[in-house]
Amino acid sequence: MTEEIPNPYLASIEYQRSRAVPTVADLRDDLDAVVAAMDAGAWISSVADAFYTDLVGHRHALGTAADGVVTTYDQAVHGQPDTVEPGAWQTRWRNLR
Repeated sequence: MTEEIPNPYLASIEYQRSRAVPTVADLRDDLDAVVAAMDAGAWISSVADAFYTDLVGHRHALGTAADGVVTTYDQAVHGQPDTVEPGAWQTRWRNLR
């Protein structure tokens, strides 16, 4: 019987997720700050109104995409074992294209 090894696929997903989460948070914070500034009257004109409409739409779309990224990572992690056999697909997943 071969001794199992830490799951490299799981480790990679968890690492990439740990990098994505702060980026998602920064994106939300930055967009929320711009919307808050606009709400406070930072720029008032007909051009600003059009910009604001686009900004709010983009903030919503990017927020949805960011949530999707984190959800995709979470789903990929779900059900993955902590350890695998040395010959398991998780040890060579980068080559499975």
